[in-house]
Formats: sequence, C-alpha cells, structure tokens
Amino acid sequence: MMELVFGPGLLFRNAVLGGLFVALLCSLLGIYLVLRRLVLLGVALPQAGAAGIAAAFWLTSHSHQTEGGHTSALIGSLVATFGALGMLLAGQRGGRSPAEWGVGALFSIASAATILLVALNPAGDLEVTNLLRGEVLAISDHDLAVVIAASLLSLALFFAFRREILFASFDPDFARTIGRNPSRADGLLFVLLGGAIALGVMETGPVVVFGFLVLPPLAALRVAPRLGAAMAISAAIAALCSVAGFALSYRVDLPTGPTSVALAAACWLVFTVAARLAQRRRRTARAVAATSLALLAMIGPVGCGLLFGMEPPAREVSRGTLPDLANRPAVSVARFRNETGVALRIPSDNPLSEARRAVGRPADEEWTVVDALQAQAYVELTQRGVAVGSFEQDRAALPETPADLDAALRLARAAGREGPVMIGSLRRFTVTGTGMLLVHLDLALVDPASGEVIWKGSARRPVPVKSALSTNEIVIDAGPKIFAEAFGG
Repeated sequence: MMELVFGPGLLFRNAVLGGLFVALLCSLLGIYLVLRRLVLLGVALPQAGAAGIAAAFWLTSHSHQTEGGHTSALIGSLVATFGALGMLLAGQRGGRSPAEWGVGALFSIASAATILLVALNPAGDLEVTNLLRGEVLAISDHDLAVVIAASLLSLALFFAFRREILFASFDPDFARTIGRNPSRADGLLFVLLGGAIALGVMETGPVVVFGFLVLPPLAALRVAPRLGAAMAISAAIAALCSVAGFALSYRVDLPTGPTSVALAAACWLVFTVAARLAQRRRRTARAVAATSLALLAMIGPVGCGLLFGMEPPAREVSRGTLPDLANRPAVSVARFRNETGVALRIPSDNPLSEARRAVGRPADEEWTVVDALQAQAYVELTQRGVAVGSFEQDRAALPETPADLDAALRLARAAGREGPVMIGSLRRFTVTGTGMLLVHLDLALVDPASGEVIWKGSARRPVPVKSALSTNEIVIDAGPKIFAEAFGG
C-alpha cells in the first residue's frame, strides 16, 4: 500500500507532494497568525477562496477537470482571497468596530455564497463539494510544479525578511527607530498569507488550509523555547500529519483533508497535556528553589543574586564578542539605568514588605528588574571566563546609577576601581499579551584608567516568556537569553 501511495510516477504521488508543500507553507505562516491573534482571519479567508473557486466554475461553466478549469479556479481563488483580505484590512484601518465583526461577516457571506454558487452550477457540484469536504484533488505534473515553485518562492521571501516581519509584528516602534518600515513588512506577510491560502484552497480545500494554519503552530508554541524552534516543530508536525493522513485515509477510505487535520489536532492535544504537566513540575521546582535560594541569600554576599535564580555556572560558555580580559583586574558592574519610564519593581516574596508598601511605608529593600539584570551580569560574565568582583561590594562602592559614560568613569575612579566597569541601560522591558518580552538592553565596558570604551553590546530580540507567571520568573527565564545576545554568544 505504501508503494502504491508514495511510489514515484504512480497515481497519488503528486497529490501527496502537493499537500505536503501546502501544509509546510501554512504551518510556518500560521505561527505569526497565531501569535498576532489573527486566527479568525485564517477561518474566513479559506472560505472566501472556496467561494472564489465556486464563482469561477459558475461564471465560466468549467470544472477543475475541463480545459481552462484549473486556471479559472486559481484566478477565482486569488481574486476572492486578496479581495476579502483587502476589505478586512481597509475596514480595520478606517473603522472603529472590532476586527472580529468584519471577519465574522466575511465568513458568513463566503459560506453562503459558496453553497449558492455550487447549487447554481450542477456541472461543478461534485467537484466543489469534494473540495469543501477536504478531498485532495488529483494534481497534474504542471499543477505540482506551480505549487512547489510558489511555495519555495514564498518560503524564500519569508525567511529573507523574517527579521523585518518579526519587528513589525511585535515591536513596530523599534522597527521604525532602526530604519525599517513595519507597514511594508506587514504587507509582505499578508501577501504571503493570502497567496498561500488561495493556492492551498485550490489544491486541498479550506478545511486543510485552516487546520494547518492553526493546529501545528498551536502545538509547537506549547513546547518551543524560541520562535525559530516553534517554526521547526510546526513544520515537522505539518509534514508528518499531511503524509500520514493521506496514507491513513487511503487505507480506511476517509476524506484525506479531515484525516490529516484530525492527526494535527491529536498532536496539539498531546503537546498541550505535556506542556501543562511540565509547567506544574516547573512550578514545584521553582517553589523548592525559591526556598533554598532564600536560605542561601542569608549566608553569602552573592546570595542576593542567587535569590533571582542565578546559580553559579557549571561550565564556561563562549566569550562571544567580549574582549580578552585575562590580564586585567576584576570587572565591576555598575547599577544599570532604567530608561523605560516604568518602575519595573519586582514584588517581594515577603508579604510583610508588600503590606508596608500598601500602607505607604517604605519597604526595607526595593528590588527592580534592572537590579536583577545587574546581578545576572555577574553570573553571565563568570560563565564566559571573565573575572568579576563582588555584587554586594560593587553595590556599596558604586551606590549611584551613572547617568552617562562620564559619570560612570567618575564613580569608578572615586571608588578606586582599576578594572573595567560594565554599565547598562535598559530602554525597553514590555511583556505582550502573546507571552513575548520586548527588551532593549545596551551594555558597555569602560576602562577607568584610559577612559576608553573597550566593548559594546546590545540585546533587542524578543524573548518568549509565556511560561513565566511573575516579573521575577520573567527575569529568570529571559536573563540568560538577553545576555547571550548582548555578548554575541
């Protein structure tokens, strides 16, 4: 049976390969569809594409198998998909109504139009009905070549402009500050999305397109630590479910599309259960670690850093772009500047401290995100083989937050520091509703003796923190990734 389905030159080879490329393209673009909370758009646009195909068959009196039928179906799907997408985006930009209203109206109209157009065109009744059921149509060699070429072109554009799309999706303000046009990147994403939907609906049907736009990305985002890993996992799930669904539907005589989507849904359920079990284990481990670290905080000067989850490194990692500081005195870390305009206070685990703040009395110690990042810097530098001073001693010797480079040099010289001093400026620290941390941290190493800047680094890439439940956990989860980018490791 496997040779019959997948053998080269045999009946179903083109259908399997065509469905595979559609699934891969939809699963990758669907990552952004899910993260940007545009899932309903993925429901309405495939239905609009199906209505466009039904309209093309009715207007031309063609079916998919007649001469010219494939071309008219492709044109109908493209026109309907991009027309619907354009109207939705225009309505969202110029109107005050929620975007969901327009998407719901589009889905209702497209569904009714598809059924009516099928009823008006008996010649195409069976074929459009099979398309809506998810029966993958027989794909000719020419059709397969079009699908593969369009998919490869879309994927090439997607990965070539992935950073622009990422910034436009999660941090358009930052994109503008570095000279990028978020509107142009958004336009590219929607063009790729519309093209993938129009092509996918014509070859596999709206059920398959919507299923692979949503289910593999949802499953991948449950377990992936980074966006790149989420894309890889989503593509792997889509490929597996597409090919396995075709084989299973052939064996048990079921519609191909719904079978593949059902397998993707099963993967999503498995990944969801696994993620929730892992999250419970992490909560338990963090509770135990918090208790242990609180005790450690009482017995050593580095305990304050340990309190934020920064354990001594077990091994060294790459120094990245940091200079070789082996022959220099130990590095000191000055207090980082908070330039976000937000206090970024980390609530204390001690309820008495929070009660003092609630009644307007100052707590014993006010900890913020910049304090935690300063403490994290000691661990990250040590992991990279850089000798550092004591966190508590540096906090006492450099009690002020330097406003600029000159102020940092004056503080270091006044404190008698001979080794390099690291200064930092936190310019952004915002958590989005999709569990992404938008961060911008600038770092520099200055030499008090010469007054020169011997190194600069910056972290600006969004960091996923969807499993973090508090500001403290956000710093614990994101801190190593932030410094890894800043240090170039």
